[in-house]
Amino acid sequence: MRMRLVSILLTSFFSFLSITATPVTAQTCPTNLQAFPDYGQNLMVIEWNLSVAGNAAAEFQIFRGDQWIATVDGLSNTTIDDLSTLTANRIHLLDYSVVTIGTATPCADMTARGTYSTGSIALFEDFENYSSDIELESVGGWAIVDENSPIEDSTWTLTNPLGRQHPPRIDGHSTRGGFIISDSDFGGTTNSNPIGSGMSHDIWTPTIDCSAMDQVVLHASVCAQLNDNGNAIFDIDVTTDGGSNWQNAFRRIAPTRVSTAPLARTDNADGVYQYLEVNLTQFAAGESTVRVRFRHFEPNWDWWIAVDDVLIDNICVAGGGQTTLLPTEDFSSGIPPTWQIAGLNVNSPIDSWNTEDPCNRSITANNGGVFPYLAGKAVNRLGDFFAILDSDCNPDPTEDERLITPVVDCSAQEHVYLHFDSEWMPYFSEEVEVLLSLDGGVSFIQPAIFKAPTDTSPEPDNDPLFGHFVLEEPRAAGESEVAFLFKYTSPGNQWWWAIDNVAITAGEYATAPTVGSQFLRGDCNSDASFNIADCVFLLASLFSGGPASDCADSCDMNDDGSRNIADAITGLGTLFSGGSPLPDPGSIACGIDPTDDGLICDPTAACP
Repeated sequence: MRMRLVSILLTSFFSFLSITATPVTAQTCPTNLQAFPDYGQNLMVIEWNLSVAGNAAAEFQIFRGDQWIATVDGLSNTTIDDLSTLTANRIHLLDYSVVTIGTATPCADMTARGTYSTGSIALFEDFENYSSDIELESVGGWAIVDENSPIEDSTWTLTNPLGRQHPPRIDGHSTRGGFIISDSDFGGTTNSNPIGSGMSHDIWTPTIDCSAMDQVVLHASVCAQLNDNGNAIFDIDVTTDGGSNWQNAFRRIAPTRVSTAPLARTDNADGVYQYLEVNLTQFAAGESTVRVRFRHFEPNWDWWIAVDDVLIDNICVAGGGQTTLLPTEDFSSGIPPTWQIAGLNVNSPIDSWNTEDPCNRSITANNGGVFPYLAGKAVNRLGDFFAILDSDCNPDPTEDERLITPVVDCSAQEHVYLHFDSEWMPYFSEEVEVLLSLDGGVSFIQPAIFKAPTDTSPEPDNDPLFGHFVLEEPRAAGESEVAFLFKYTSPGNQWWWAIDNVAITAGEYATAPTVGSQFLRGDCNSDASFNIADCVFLLASLFSGGPASDCADSCDMNDDGSRNIADAITGLGTLFSGGSPLPDPGSIACGIDPTDDGLICDPTAACP
């Protein structure tokens, strides 16, 4: 855990400089605009903090987009927006602004983005209504469960024992009020959970009824800081039988967990810092007794996982829109000439956005995909090709660098979506932003679509943070010269930000990507059981011209995303040499592959 000490010392040092060098000034303008849903009343609640040093306002005017919704007097700090007429079955992104009127000193307009689902709401929890963990369970119906008698005191709690910042909303700004956290940096200081012990810190949602839902989707604000030199795992699991059996829907693993399964791989490594969406349809749709579990598995004096604004509904945004405006760009042929690079360092290509990977961050291109690489600080998720701004590469100039998509015409579109994969290695003094341009990239408008750090931030100089983002941008709809910008600003000598698989779509929601068919791990010959015949079948398929399996995932017995002799060795070890059980979903009950490894599985008689 050597980097924790460095991080703490540096953070304390910079905090000291800030305290000693910056005079304390009174807050003379209102601040901290927040917009949060009240699903029981079909409302968005808008709140802000009043000034505390005179300069009182005569009134506040509140707008949603360009539409006026309310005017309140200068002593008020809240209003509501009636959302009962919004289009059904969508996740709505609503931009609010508050204009301050009548102050002696002018105040800038405040802005905030809120999200509101008009789908079928199975659960919404913002953790605002509980005074204690006991009340969270007795009143809220949540269950705090420590599995296998963990040694750490990293139990999920509302109390936030080390005062962590909130997880991010969809735009990167913080959620409000209460949230739940499992903090291994607090709980593991004296005693830490042994790796391989199965010890975990879990929290279960209340039981929810999804029997009338044909699609079930989890949305949540999440900061899962796992540790660049640790072993922690963040899982999201689903049960439909009261917790007797769980199916894994989402997994992230610290990038240096390499000795005890489950292991870090190129499809599951890195922390999380985003408004996360996880499709639970194949586990929960049509079920009447569904519970979702957030699991902090085997933290070993690592960092923390924080969760807020948990929403379960039937709306999946991950497919974007049905119309493709910009096909997916994977940067395998460099940055195309239709893209723009702008900034301070465009005459020195490796110091601006590039695809050369000048400091060899890619774990696949430079280390064969073998973990760990670069002490856990590698580009673990984006393969060989991506666009990167590498602030740590010498000569470390000051950066204000923009990677700009081609211009797309959205004038006929009502809904526009930006898709991209992001892997970010935070440090101390950089700012990453995703911005919208309405003049073809010449300028950009505020507020940012996504920005970090803001009033919330991840732990600097730790594990990389990977996210697959699909963000609707309402301000792009109806515009003819739309471009999106990825902007990195820093004094130099920070870490890096890598971007891949950028696309723009439009229209009504596309069919949501599926997790995959259910299967039995190890059942390579699809006879509904796992035994030596499956290993023989696999070896024949590989080396003797035998038939291919109907389910490639079943034959991937070690779950490394490929089929080879190592899978047969794993299977034989499990059957005859006391090896570990096969990876999820295991060989006992049908389930979904928790990892998106590109292998497909046609429905079989064993798991129709």
